[in-house]
Amino acid sequence: MRIPALSLCAALALSACGFQAPAPQRTAPPATPTPPLSTIAATLTVPTSDLATMLNAKTEQKIAQIDQKKIGCFIGKCKMDLLATRTGLITVAAQNGGIAITLPFQIQAHVKMKSFFKTGGDANAMGEARAFTRLSLAPDWHVETHTQGDVQLSDSQIRLGPLNMRVTDLWNNNDQHLSDAIFKQLDKRLGPAIKLKPQAEKLWAKVQRPIRVGKKPPAWLLLTPEALRIGQIQTRGDALIFSLAADVRGRVIIGDEPPAPEHFAPLPRPHPLGTPSNQFAFTIPVTLPYTEASALALAKLKKKPPHVGSSQVMIDKLDILPSGQDVIVAVHFCVAQSWDIFGWFNSCGEGYLRGMPVFDPATNDVRITNVHYDIATENVLLTAMRWLAGDELGRQIQSHLVFNVAHDMDKLEASVTKSLAKPEGKGVIISGQVQSFGSPTLGWTDTGFLALFTAKGTVTATLDASELH
Repeated sequence: MRIPALSLCAALALSACGFQAPAPQRTAPPATPTPPLSTIAATLTVPTSDLATMLNAKTEQKIAQIDQKKIGCFIGKCKMDLLATRTGLITVAAQNGGIAITLPFQIQAHVKMKSFFKTGGDANAMGEARAFTRLSLAPDWHVETHTQGDVQLSDSQIRLGPLNMRVTDLWNNNDQHLSDAIFKQLDKRLGPAIKLKPQAEKLWAKVQRPIRVGKKPPAWLLLTPEALRIGQIQTRGDALIFSLAADVRGRVIIGDEPPAPEHFAPLPRPHPLGTPSNQFAFTIPVTLPYTEASALALAKLKKKPPHVGSSQVMIDKLDILPSGQDVIVAVHFCVAQSWDIFGWFNSCGEGYLRGMPVFDPATNDVRITNVHYDIATENVLLTAMRWLAGDELGRQIQSHLVFNVAHDMDKLEASVTKSLAKPEGKGVIISGQVQSFGSPTLGWTDTGFLALFTAKGTVTATLDASELH
Protein backbone atom coordinates (compact mmCIF):
# COMPACT_ATOMS: atom_id res chain seq x y z
CA MET A 1 0.00 0.00 0.00
CA ARG A 2 1.33 3.39 -0.98
CA ILE A 3 0.85 6.30 1.37
CA PRO A 4 0.17 9.60 -0.38
CA ALA A 5 2.76 12.21 0.37
CA LEU A 6 0.21 14.57 1.97
CA SER A 7 -1.03 11.84 4.34
CA LEU A 8 2.52 10.90 5.21
CA CYS A 9 3.33 14.47 6.06
CA ALA A 10 0.24 14.72 8.28
CA ALA A 11 1.19 11.51 10.02
CA LEU A 12 4.70 12.70 10.64
CA ALA A 13 3.37 15.95 12.05
CA LEU A 14 1.00 14.07 14.33
CA SER A 15 3.73 11.77 15.56
CA ALA A 16 5.72 14.79 16.58
CA CYS A 17 3.01 16.16 18.83
CA GLY A 18 3.53 14.00 21.89
CA PHE A 19 2.66 15.96 25.00
CA GLN A 20 2.72 16.04 28.79
CA ALA A 21 -0.19 17.88 30.37
CA PRO A 22 0.50 19.74 33.61
CA ALA A 23 -0.69 18.09 36.84
CA PRO A 24 -4.17 19.19 37.86
CA GLN A 25 -5.10 21.05 41.01
CA ARG A 26 -5.98 18.64 43.84
CA THR A 27 -7.51 19.15 47.25
CA ALA A 28 -7.88 16.80 50.20
CA PRO A 29 -10.51 14.07 49.80
CA PRO A 30 -13.78 14.55 51.70
CA ALA A 31 -13.88 13.57 55.36
CA THR A 32 -15.37 10.22 56.23
CA PRO A 33 -18.92 10.67 57.57
CA THR A 34 -19.29 10.40 61.34
CA PRO A 35 -20.99 7.13 62.37
CA PRO A 36 -24.46 7.52 63.92
CA LEU A 37 -24.82 7.72 67.69
CA SER A 38 -26.24 4.49 69.07
CA THR A 39 -26.89 2.79 72.36
CA ILE A 40 -25.71 -0.48 73.81
CA ALA A 41 -28.25 -1.36 76.46
CA ALA A 42 -27.23 -3.46 79.43
CA THR A 43 -29.27 -4.80 82.30
CA LEU A 44 -27.93 -5.80 85.68
CA THR A 45 -30.25 -8.00 87.72
CA VAL A 46 -29.72 -8.26 91.47
CA PRO A 47 -31.89 -10.97 93.09
CA THR A 48 -33.15 -9.94 96.51
CA SER A 49 -32.49 -13.49 97.68
CA ASP A 50 -28.77 -12.75 97.26
CA LEU A 51 -29.13 -9.63 99.39
CA ALA A 52 -31.05 -11.55 102.06
CA THR A 53 -28.33 -14.21 102.18
CA MET A 54 -25.68 -11.53 102.55
CA LEU A 55 -27.56 -9.68 105.31
CA ASN A 56 -28.17 -12.83 107.31
CA ALA A 57 -24.53 -13.83 106.99
CA LYS A 58 -23.04 -10.46 107.84
CA THR A 59 -25.52 -8.85 110.21
CA GLU A 60 -24.63 -9.44 113.83
CA GLN A 61 -27.11 -10.95 116.22
CA LYS A 62 -26.85 -7.80 118.32
CA ILE A 63 -28.61 -5.13 116.34
CA ALA A 64 -29.03 -2.31 118.90
CA GLN A 65 -27.79 -1.54 122.38
CA ILE A 66 -28.15 1.25 124.95
CA ASP A 67 -26.16 1.39 128.17
CA GLN A 68 -27.00 3.55 131.19
CA LYS A 69 -29.29 5.81 129.21
CA LYS A 70 -30.98 8.46 131.37
CA ILE A 71 -34.73 8.44 130.90
CA GLY A 72 -37.70 10.00 132.69
CA CYS A 73 -39.65 7.73 135.02
CA PHE A 74 -42.47 10.11 136.02
CA ILE A 75 -41.53 10.37 139.71
CA GLY A 76 -37.81 10.08 139.41
CA LYS A 77 -34.77 9.63 137.28
CA CYS A 78 -34.00 6.29 135.71
CA LYS A 79 -31.18 4.68 133.85
CA MET A 80 -31.84 2.03 131.28
CA ASP A 81 -29.84 -0.77 129.67
CA LEU A 82 -31.43 -2.24 126.56
CA LEU A 83 -30.21 -4.91 124.19
CA ALA A 84 -31.92 -5.91 120.92
CA THR A 85 -30.85 -9.16 119.27
CA ARG A 86 -32.03 -10.77 116.03
CA THR A 87 -34.16 -13.86 116.52
CA GLY A 88 -34.72 -15.05 112.99
CA LEU A 89 -33.83 -14.61 109.32
CA ILE A 90 -34.05 -11.25 107.66
CA THR A 91 -36.40 -11.30 104.68
CA VAL A 92 -35.91 -9.04 101.69
CA ALA A 93 -38.30 -8.22 98.83
CA ALA A 94 -38.07 -5.92 95.82
CA GLN A 95 -40.71 -3.23 95.96
CA ASN A 96 -41.36 0.08 94.17
CA GLY A 97 -37.78 0.51 93.00
CA GLY A 98 -36.37 -0.25 96.47
CA ILE A 99 -36.05 -2.97 99.07
CA ALA A 100 -38.61 -3.98 101.69
CA ILE A 101 -36.99 -5.60 104.73
CA THR A 102 -38.41 -7.46 107.70
CA LEU A 103 -36.17 -8.17 110.70
CA PRO A 104 -37.39 -10.13 113.78
CA PHE A 105 -35.75 -9.44 117.12
CA GLN A 106 -36.19 -9.50 120.88
CA ILE A 107 -35.19 -6.99 123.51
CA GLN A 108 -33.97 -7.30 127.06
CA ALA A 109 -34.43 -4.19 129.19
CA HIS A 110 -33.17 -3.37 132.66
CA VAL A 111 -34.15 -0.14 134.37
CA LYS A 112 -32.84 1.35 137.63
CA MET A 113 -34.78 4.10 139.36
CA LYS A 114 -33.55 6.38 142.11
CA SER A 115 -36.20 8.60 143.70
CA PHE A 116 -37.66 8.34 147.19
CA PHE A 117 -36.51 4.78 147.02
CA LYS A 118 -34.23 2.67 144.92
CA THR A 119 -35.62 -0.07 142.73
CA GLY A 120 -35.13 -1.74 139.41
CA GLY A 121 -36.80 -4.13 137.07
CA ASP A 122 -36.34 -6.27 133.98
CA ALA A 123 -38.52 -7.04 131.00
CA ASN A 124 -38.36 -8.90 127.72
CA ALA A 125 -40.33 -8.25 124.56
CA MET A 126 -40.54 -9.57 121.02
CA GLY A 127 -40.26 -7.13 118.13
CA GLU A 128 -40.19 -6.78 114.38
CA ALA A 129 -38.56 -4.01 112.34
CA ARG A 130 -40.22 -3.27 109.01
CA ALA A 131 -38.09 -1.08 106.81
CA PHE A 132 -37.88 0.22 103.27
CA THR A 133 -34.55 1.02 101.65
CA ARG A 134 -34.40 3.64 98.93
CA LEU A 135 -31.52 3.40 96.50
CA SER A 136 -29.67 6.19 94.73
CA LEU A 137 -26.51 6.47 92.70
CA ALA A 138 -23.59 8.65 93.72
CA PRO A 139 -21.55 10.50 91.05
CA ASP A 140 -18.76 7.95 91.51
CA TRP A 141 -21.13 5.03 90.66
CA HIS A 142 -21.45 3.82 94.25
CA VAL A 143 -24.96 2.82 95.35
CA GLU A 144 -26.21 4.81 98.32
CA THR A 145 -28.96 3.46 100.57
CA HIS A 146 -31.34 5.19 102.93
CA THR A 147 -33.37 2.91 105.18
CA GLN A 148 -36.38 4.03 107.19
CA GLY A 149 -39.23 2.18 108.84
CA ASP A 150 -40.99 1.39 112.06
CA VAL A 151 -40.75 -1.09 114.88
CA GLN A 152 -43.56 -3.16 116.36
CA LEU A 153 -43.14 -4.57 119.90
CA SER A 154 -45.19 -7.07 121.88
CA ASP A 155 -47.05 -5.64 124.87
CA SER A 156 -44.65 -6.12 127.74
CA GLN A 157 -44.30 -4.23 130.98
CA ILE A 158 -41.57 -3.54 133.46
CA ARG A 159 -42.42 -2.96 137.15
CA LEU A 160 -40.48 -0.37 139.14
CA GLY A 161 -41.78 -0.45 142.71
CA PRO A 162 -45.30 0.97 142.53
CA LEU A 163 -44.84 1.88 138.83
CA ASN A 164 -45.63 -0.18 135.77
CA MET A 165 -43.95 0.96 132.53
CA ARG A 166 -44.59 -0.37 129.06
CA VAL A 167 -41.50 -1.51 127.16
CA THR A 168 -43.00 0.04 124.04
CA ASP A 169 -42.92 3.44 125.71
CA LEU A 170 -39.29 2.95 126.63
CA TRP A 171 -38.48 2.06 123.03
CA ASN A 172 -40.47 4.93 121.53
CA ASN A 173 -38.90 7.47 123.84
CA ASN A 174 -35.52 6.34 122.55
CA ASP A 175 -36.53 5.55 118.99
CA GLN A 176 -33.96 7.89 117.48
CA HIS A 177 -31.20 5.78 119.03
CA LEU A 178 -32.72 2.29 118.84
CA SER A 179 -34.50 2.18 115.47
CA ASP A 180 -31.80 4.23 113.78
CA ALA A 181 -29.19 1.78 115.04
CA ILE A 182 -30.99 -1.05 113.25
CA PHE A 183 -31.51 0.88 110.03
CA LYS A 184 -27.94 2.17 109.95
CA GLN A 185 -26.65 -1.36 110.29
CA LEU A 186 -28.76 -2.38 107.28
CA ASP A 187 -27.46 0.59 105.26
CA LYS A 188 -23.91 -0.29 106.24
CA ARG A 189 -24.31 -3.73 104.64
CA LEU A 190 -26.59 -3.05 101.68
CA GLY A 191 -24.75 -0.21 99.91
CA PRO A 192 -21.39 -1.97 99.49
CA ALA A 193 -23.13 -5.24 98.56
CA ILE A 194 -24.58 -3.83 95.34
CA LYS A 195 -21.37 -3.54 93.33
CA LEU A 196 -22.57 -1.46 90.42
CA LYS A 197 -19.32 0.42 89.78
CA PRO A 198 -17.26 -2.68 88.86
CA GLN A 199 -20.00 -3.71 86.45
CA ALA A 200 -20.09 -0.24 84.89
CA GLU A 201 -16.29 -0.35 84.53
CA LYS A 202 -16.49 -3.73 82.80
CA LEU A 203 -19.12 -2.49 80.36
CA TRP A 204 -17.16 0.70 79.65
CA ALA A 205 -13.96 -1.26 79.04
CA LYS A 206 -15.75 -3.85 76.91
CA VAL A 207 -17.24 -1.39 74.45
CA GLN A 208 -13.78 0.04 73.80
CA ARG A 209 -12.31 -3.30 72.71
CA PRO A 210 -12.65 -4.28 69.03
CA ILE A 211 -15.17 -7.05 68.40
CA ARG A 212 -14.39 -9.45 65.57
CA VAL A 213 -17.29 -9.57 63.11
CA GLY A 214 -15.65 -11.10 60.04
CA LYS A 215 -12.95 -13.54 58.94
CA LYS A 216 -12.82 -13.24 55.14
CA PRO A 217 -12.07 -10.42 54.99
CA PRO A 218 -11.00 -9.86 58.62
CA ALA A 219 -13.38 -7.25 60.02
CA TRP A 220 -13.65 -5.61 63.44
CA LEU A 221 -16.43 -3.61 65.04
CA LEU A 222 -14.82 -0.65 66.78
CA LEU A 223 -16.97 1.34 69.19
CA THR A 224 -16.13 4.86 70.30
CA PRO A 225 -17.96 5.56 73.58
CA GLU A 226 -19.21 9.01 74.48
CA ALA A 227 -21.30 8.55 77.63
CA LEU A 228 -22.56 5.95 80.07
CA ARG A 229 -26.10 6.28 81.36
CA ILE A 230 -28.19 4.69 84.08
CA GLY A 231 -31.95 4.69 84.43
CA GLN A 232 -34.25 4.68 87.42
CA ILE A 233 -33.88 1.51 89.47
CA GLN A 234 -36.74 -0.85 88.70
CA THR A 235 -38.08 -3.91 90.49
CA ARG A 236 -39.33 -7.02 88.75
CA GLY A 237 -40.37 -10.09 90.64
CA ASP A 238 -37.89 -10.55 93.46
CA ALA A 239 -35.06 -8.64 91.83
CA LEU A 240 -33.66 -5.15 91.43
CA ILE A 241 -33.12 -4.13 87.80
CA PHE A 242 -30.40 -1.63 86.91
CA SER A 243 -30.59 -0.35 83.33
CA LEU A 244 -27.33 0.88 81.85
CA ALA A 245 -26.67 2.26 78.40
CA ALA A 246 -23.45 3.19 76.64
CA ASP A 247 -23.67 5.92 73.99
CA VAL A 248 -21.29 4.85 71.24
CA ARG A 249 -20.45 5.46 67.61
CA GLY A 250 -19.71 2.18 65.86
CA ARG A 251 -17.92 1.41 62.65
CA VAL A 252 -16.53 -1.73 61.09
CA ILE A 253 -12.86 -1.65 60.12
CA ILE A 254 -11.27 -4.10 57.69
CA GLY A 255 -7.83 -5.39 58.67
CA ASP A 256 -5.85 -8.44 59.69
CA GLU A 257 -5.24 -7.12 63.19
CA PRO A 258 -7.77 -5.52 65.55
CA PRO A 259 -7.57 -1.73 65.37
CA ALA A 260 -6.19 -0.05 68.45
CA PRO A 261 -8.56 2.49 70.03
CA GLU A 262 -7.31 6.04 69.88
CA HIS A 263 -7.24 6.03 73.69
CA PHE A 264 -9.00 4.21 76.50
CA ALA A 265 -11.37 6.65 78.15
CA PRO A 266 -11.78 6.33 81.93
CA LEU A 267 -15.16 5.59 83.41
CA PRO A 268 -17.20 8.82 83.25
CA ARG A 269 -19.72 10.11 85.73
CA PRO A 270 -23.14 8.56 85.13
CA HIS A 271 -25.65 10.43 82.99
CA PRO A 272 -29.39 9.95 83.42
CA LEU A 273 -31.06 7.47 81.11
CA GLY A 274 -34.57 8.07 79.82
CA THR A 275 -36.43 5.18 78.28
CA PRO A 276 -34.03 2.25 77.93
CA SER A 277 -33.48 1.17 74.34
CA ASN A 278 -31.29 -1.38 72.62
CA GLN A 279 -31.69 0.04 69.12
CA PHE A 280 -28.34 0.20 67.44
CA ALA A 281 -26.73 1.29 64.18
CA PHE A 282 -23.15 1.19 62.94
CA THR A 283 -21.43 1.79 59.63
CA ILE A 284 -19.80 -0.91 57.54
CA PRO A 285 -17.28 0.05 54.87
CA VAL A 286 -16.78 -1.61 51.53
CA THR A 287 -13.38 -0.41 50.38
CA LEU A 288 -12.05 -0.43 46.84
CA PRO A 289 -8.40 0.69 46.65
CA TYR A 290 -7.51 2.99 43.78
CA THR A 291 -4.77 0.58 42.73
CA GLU A 292 -7.32 -2.22 42.32
CA ALA A 293 -9.87 -0.02 40.57
CA SER A 294 -7.19 1.36 38.23
CA ALA A 295 -6.01 -2.14 37.29
CA LEU A 296 -9.58 -3.28 36.58
CA ALA A 297 -10.29 -0.26 34.39
CA LEU A 298 -7.00 -0.56 32.51
CA ALA A 299 -7.63 -4.24 31.76
CA LYS A 300 -11.04 -3.38 30.28
CA LEU A 301 -9.59 -0.54 28.18
CA LYS A 302 -6.81 -2.75 26.82
CA LYS A 303 -9.35 -5.39 25.89
CA LYS A 304 -11.61 -2.89 24.19
CA PRO A 305 -9.67 0.26 23.28
CA PRO A 306 -11.69 3.41 22.62
CA HIS A 307 -11.95 4.93 19.13
CA VAL A 308 -12.16 8.61 18.36
CA GLY A 309 -13.05 9.15 14.75
CA SER A 310 -10.99 6.72 12.70
CA SER A 311 -8.22 6.55 15.29
CA GLN A 312 -7.78 3.97 17.99
CA VAL A 313 -6.61 5.26 21.38
CA MET A 314 -4.35 2.78 23.14
CA ILE A 315 -4.20 3.38 26.90
CA ASP A 316 -1.25 1.68 28.59
CA LYS A 317 -1.35 3.39 31.97
CA LEU A 318 -4.24 4.56 34.16
CA ASP A 319 -4.22 5.83 37.73
CA ILE A 320 -7.12 7.09 39.82
CA LEU A 321 -6.16 9.93 42.16
CA PRO A 322 -8.33 11.42 44.93
CA SER A 323 -9.34 15.05 45.10
CA GLY A 324 -11.81 17.02 47.16
CA GLN A 325 -14.94 17.27 45.00
CA ASP A 326 -14.10 14.58 42.45
CA VAL A 327 -11.39 12.13 41.43
CA ILE A 328 -8.73 12.47 38.76
CA VAL A 329 -8.05 9.84 36.14
CA ALA A 330 -4.45 10.07 34.92
CA VAL A 331 -3.91 8.25 31.60
CA HIS A 332 -1.01 7.68 29.28
CA PHE A 333 -2.24 6.94 25.78
CA CYS A 334 -1.10 6.65 22.21
CA VAL A 335 -3.20 7.45 19.15
CA ALA A 336 -2.78 4.89 16.40
CA GLN A 337 -3.68 5.34 12.70
CA SER A 338 -5.63 2.53 11.11
CA TRP A 339 -3.19 2.26 8.25
CA ASP A 340 -0.11 2.26 10.49
CA ILE A 341 0.22 -1.46 11.24
CA PHE A 342 3.63 -1.05 12.93
CA GLY A 343 2.73 1.91 15.20
CA TRP A 344 5.58 3.96 13.77
CA PHE A 345 3.49 7.07 13.65
CA ASN A 346 1.72 6.80 17.03
CA SER A 347 1.32 10.04 18.95
CA CYS A 348 1.60 9.54 22.71
CA GLY A 349 1.04 11.73 25.69
CA GLU A 350 -0.15 11.91 29.28
CA GLY A 351 -3.21 13.80 30.39
CA TYR A 352 -5.78 14.04 33.12
CA LEU A 353 -9.53 13.66 33.28
CA ARG A 354 -11.86 14.39 36.15
CA GLY A 355 -15.04 12.61 37.19
CA MET A 356 -17.57 12.34 39.99
CA PRO A 357 -17.79 9.01 41.90
CA VAL A 358 -21.33 7.81 42.60
CA PHE A 359 -22.88 4.65 43.97
CA ASP A 360 -25.64 2.82 42.10
CA PRO A 361 -27.76 0.99 44.72
CA ALA A 362 -29.66 -0.94 42.05
CA THR A 363 -26.50 -2.75 40.95
CA ASN A 364 -24.11 -2.05 43.87
CA ASP A 365 -21.69 -0.45 41.43
CA VAL A 366 -19.19 2.28 42.14
CA ARG A 367 -19.12 4.47 39.04
CA ILE A 368 -17.12 7.48 37.96
CA THR A 369 -19.49 9.74 36.04
CA ASN A 370 -19.25 12.99 34.06
CA VAL A 371 -15.71 12.14 32.97
CA HIS A 372 -14.13 15.11 31.23
CA TYR A 373 -10.70 16.58 30.61
CA ASP A 374 -9.05 18.64 33.29
CA ILE A 375 -8.89 22.21 32.00
CA ALA A 376 -5.09 22.19 31.67
CA THR A 377 -5.15 18.91 29.70
CA GLU A 378 -7.87 20.20 27.39
CA ASN A 379 -5.88 23.34 26.67
CA VAL A 380 -2.87 21.23 25.69
CA LEU A 381 -4.97 19.00 23.44
CA LEU A 382 -6.52 22.00 21.72
CA THR A 383 -2.99 22.89 20.66
CA ALA A 384 -1.53 19.45 20.00
CA MET A 385 -4.53 17.32 18.97
CA ARG A 386 -7.55 19.51 18.44
CA TRP A 387 -9.66 16.64 17.09
CA LEU A 388 -9.10 14.68 20.37
CA ALA A 389 -10.10 17.54 22.66
CA GLY A 390 -13.83 16.84 22.64
CA ASP A 391 -15.95 14.69 24.97
CA GLU A 392 -15.76 11.41 23.08
CA LEU A 393 -12.68 9.93 24.76
CA GLY A 394 -14.02 10.82 28.22
CA ARG A 395 -17.36 9.11 27.45
CA GLN A 396 -15.67 5.92 26.29
CA ILE A 397 -13.29 5.79 29.24
CA GLN A 398 -16.22 6.43 31.59
CA SER A 399 -17.98 3.28 30.37
CA HIS A 400 -15.09 1.25 31.83
CA LEU A 401 -14.94 3.07 35.17
CA VAL A 402 -17.58 0.84 36.71
CA PHE A 403 -16.71 -1.38 39.68
CA ASN A 404 -19.14 -3.83 41.21
CA VAL A 405 -18.85 -4.35 44.98
CA ALA A 406 -21.97 -6.50 45.50
CA HIS A 407 -19.93 -9.58 46.39
CA ASP A 408 -17.94 -7.72 49.04
CA MET A 409 -21.11 -6.23 50.49
CA ASP A 410 -22.87 -9.60 50.65
CA LYS A 411 -19.90 -11.19 52.42
CA LEU A 412 -19.71 -8.43 55.00
CA GLU A 413 -23.45 -8.42 55.62
CA ALA A 414 -23.52 -12.17 56.18
CA SER A 415 -20.41 -12.12 58.36
CA VAL A 416 -21.56 -9.25 60.58
CA THR A 417 -25.04 -10.73 60.98
CA LYS A 418 -23.69 -14.14 61.98
CA SER A 419 -21.00 -12.79 64.31
CA LEU A 420 -23.30 -10.46 66.25
CA ALA A 421 -25.94 -13.16 66.72
CA LYS A 422 -23.39 -15.24 68.60
CA PRO A 423 -22.96 -14.00 72.20
CA GLU A 424 -19.40 -12.81 72.65
CA GLY A 425 -17.35 -12.13 75.72
CA LYS A 426 -16.98 -13.12 79.34
CA GLY A 427 -18.27 -11.12 82.28
CA VAL A 428 -19.86 -8.72 79.83
CA ILE A 429 -21.56 -10.61 77.00
CA ILE A 430 -22.52 -8.64 73.89
CA SER A 431 -24.91 -10.02 71.30
CA GLY A 432 -27.11 -8.46 68.68
CA GLN A 433 -29.52 -8.94 65.84
CA VAL A 434 -29.14 -7.11 62.55
CA GLN A 435 -32.58 -6.20 61.22
CA SER A 436 -31.70 -4.24 58.09
CA PHE A 437 -28.92 -2.77 56.00
CA GLY A 438 -29.26 0.72 54.59
CA SER A 439 -28.31 1.95 51.13
CA PRO A 440 -24.61 2.86 50.92
CA THR A 441 -23.26 6.35 50.66
CA LEU A 442 -20.07 6.78 48.71
CA GLY A 443 -16.97 8.59 49.80
CA TRP A 444 -13.32 8.43 48.93
CA THR A 445 -10.14 8.64 50.92
CA ASP A 446 -6.42 8.97 50.25
CA THR A 447 -6.25 5.28 49.35
CA GLY A 448 -9.54 4.28 47.78
CA PHE A 449 -13.29 4.44 47.37
CA LEU A 450 -15.37 3.93 50.48
CA ALA A 451 -18.97 2.70 50.24
CA LEU A 452 -20.49 3.06 53.69
CA PHE A 453 -23.72 1.28 54.53
CA THR A 454 -25.45 1.17 57.89
CA ALA A 455 -26.44 -1.95 59.77
CA LYS A 456 -29.46 -1.41 61.99
CA GLY A 457 -30.84 -3.67 64.68
CA THR A 458 -30.48 -4.33 68.37
CA VAL A 459 -27.41 -4.90 70.51
CA THR A 460 -27.57 -5.90 74.16
CA ALA A 461 -24.93 -6.42 76.81
CA THR A 462 -25.53 -8.81 79.67
CA LEU A 463 -23.66 -8.17 82.91
CA ASP A 464 -22.64 -11.00 85.19
CA ALA A 465 -23.92 -10.27 88.70
CA SER A 466 -22.13 -13.19 90.33
CA GLU A 467 -19.74 -10.87 92.21
CA LEU A 468 -22.43 -8.97 94.08
CA HIS A 469 -22.04 -10.81 97.32
